[in-house]
Amino acid sequence: MCTRFSFNASKEKMKRQFNLPIKHELQKSFNIGTGQNAYILTNKSLELQIFRWGLIPHWANGESVGDNLINAAAEGIGTTLSFRLPIRQRRCLVFADSYYIWDGHGQNAQPYRVSLGNGVIMAMAGVWDVWISEDKRVFKTFSIITTKANGDLNKLTSRMPVILADGSKQARWLGEVSLDTTLNLLQPLPLGMLSSYPITKELMSLDNNYPELHNPVELTL
Repeated sequence: MCTRFSFNASKEKMKRQFNLPIKHELQKSFNIGTGQNAYILTNKSLELQIFRWGLIPHWANGESVGDNLINAAAEGIGTTLSFRLPIRQRRCLVFADSYYIWDGHGQNAQPYRVSLGNGVIMAMAGVWDVWISEDKRVFKTFSIITTKANGDLNKLTSRMPVILADGSKQARWLGEVSLDTTLNLLQPLPLGMLSSYPITKELMSLDNNYPELHNPVELTL
């Protein structure tokens, strides 16, 4: 699962890493959760866009469906009702400087921050859709695709987001027509690319959103 992530990057950094035409300063967020907005790049546009996290299929009966569709498992995504059209026609990159995982459950769960080396921005594989409510409101939403955790993380979690770590894979993800080739991109990162460390449990509340959430903490026995 990927249930929280952060975005902390300047427009200059995004331009350098992804060659995107960004005119305005980007909004930072250190605690992005279900139903909140995030920056994505879809296969239909060359511009950075803001979509809401939690995919609402275009055929859905209501907005609340998205609360349960923040993640899409790579295994079987091509046949899953909510994702079988998006994986073929509506793919996207979801940008983050890190994401969070928890060791344990409930109030005693310990959060960890996971990131790539040298401050590289993650491009997570995602799918998107557009849903129009009865009162004609337009909801642009996305889901992050997950796969099995690699050796960097499997002691803490069984799942991780699919991170497309190089430009060629990112381009193929957005531009590929073949479903088989697309699905082959949905792999865990190679061992050694991710680092993780424990952070404050203040992350638990979405009301807490500040840079200090990224500060490492010492675990007590």
